[in-house]
Amino acid sequence: MKNHIKKFISLIFIIIFIPLYSSCGSQNLFSSLTPETTKQQAEDDINSGNYASSISLLAPYVASNPGDAEAIGMLTTSYMLLSGINLLNIMVSIQSATGSSKNNFQAILKAMPAGNATNVSLLTKAVSTISLISVSSMNTSQSYLYAVASASLAILIIKQDCLDSSGNISTSLTNAISTTDANSIYSNLTNAQTGYTNAGVTSSSSSGSGILANLINQINSTTGASNAAKVANYIISQE
Repeated sequence: MKNHIKKFISLIFIIIFIPLYSSCGSQNLFSSLTPETTKQQAEDDINSGNYASSISLLAPYVASNPGDAEAIGMLTTSYMLLSGINLLNIMVSIQSATGSSKNNFQAILKAMPAGNATNVSLLTKAVSTISLISVSSMNTSQSYLYAVASASLAILIIKQDCLDSSGNISTSLTNAISTTDANSIYSNLTNAQTGYTNAGVTSSSSSGSGILANLINQINSTTGASNAAKVANYIISQE
């Protein structure tokens, strides 16, 4: 059953981001990747949930071919899946938590994977990878992937820095957040809203994506002498 779930989640990502991977004409799904054995192995790995292996194949390829949007999309998705980003679960959980922004924010925190150094590093790589494509050049699917990766990174930094051992927001830990991390949260949520907007998702939407897109609006509406201060004050207000 666990393997079936992994394959289903992988399929969800592939369906959503198929324009990133699909090729033109009669070429196959991973036509831009060479050699043929690498293409087939990458396909097998992502379909079987072996994301670490797909990353080991795709990372050096993208490093040598930074203009290959298909490979960039696939590598970005592999980083996200390895970090535990479950797109279906996240969107359902967020959308189900109606009633207040606090309920929505708590649902976002619970739906996201653990905010540890490994997952933050994976999502940092995901954002860096998809950012190899300029925002102005991204198509709808690439913009959505950029938005999800950016929002997820911001939330995992919050989970890493601001939650106590019980998984609850801590005022003392949040007040101690570094300016660097607070600014990273702010910039990633700003970028997420840009990505969602370019993908046709507005911050006024009641969907899970719309709620994520609206987070930066809530932060900007929070009192604070700087963007970093607004981030900290907003997080504390959601305690």
